[in-house]
Amino acid sequence: MRRTAAALGAGTATVLCALAACTAPAAEPAHRPTSPPRLTDAQLARIERAEGLLIQRCMARKGFQYTPVPPSVAQPTRGSGFVLDDIAWARAHGYGSRGLHEPRGGKRQEPDRGYLRSLSAAHRARYSATLSGTASEGVLTAELPTGGTLATARGGCRARAEEELYGDRATWFRVSSTAMNLTPLWVPKLVEDTRFKKALGAWSACMRDKGHRYADPSEIRAALPALAKGLGKNKARAIETALAVAEATCARDSALADRARALKRTYFAPVRAKYREELALHDRLEAAALTRADALIPRS
Repeated sequence: MRRTAAALGAGTATVLCALAACTAPAAEPAHRPTSPPRLTDAQLARIERAEGLLIQRCMARKGFQYTPVPPSVAQPTRGSGFVLDDIAWARAHGYGSRGLHEPRGGKRQEPDRGYLRSLSAAHRARYSATLSGTASEGVLTAELPTGGTLATARGGCRARAEEELYGDRATWFRVSSTAMNLTPLWVPKLVEDTRFKKALGAWSACMRDKGHRYADPSEIRAALPALAKGLGKNKARAIETALAVAEATCARDSALADRARALKRTYFAPVRAKYREELALHDRLEAAALTRADALIPRS
């Protein structure tokens, strides 16, 4: 399940989506139920691979082809999550993503597209129901921290895969719905903080002085695929590296990364404290899922 910024304004969600995703949920140092360390991107990718394998096996038993989408694991960026601030790392790795220059929505994301086109309309409907379940099989619901409710079908191969990995799927759905939807409770306050606005303005001015007109770091990520379109790998990489180095240099000069980290601690701390039990349970279930994933996909 992915974090959502549905309750935020478009600008706020765009500006700090990466910051929220990078930092939530984090272990609280005291007065919190025992929680394992947060999993790395590589560990989360192992869970995703295991889930794909379980879905594939389930679909095969039902007579359908299913090809899991390989997780795309980028090298971890350095900084607050919102802005890169390690100049040497940026020079060596750019933004750390193998697929950063590729436009979204390519064939890689839909490996079974041709197979689905080969099915009749009735069989495609059966495929969808087998994969994702139907309301007639019952639904799980979870109340969101921001109000409103999320619902998901109890049946389907995706549900069975989650059940096998996380154990109690109803509990996992509830705590993950909480953990992944805390952003609207603290990001708007951070975005409106004059200290953040001042640092972001200084970063943007620094980038402008270097010939790059971007209001915030997320605009660079959004622009890169178009900037690299039609270029060879080396030229595309050179563009990425130059922008990454400029971003990191300006993040240092403007103290934007430090300011974002400090304000995140200020605004997220009370939210984390309020939901400490749910976040601790989320982390324990995720750690247990990793153990099960490792049993399914032995380390090479």
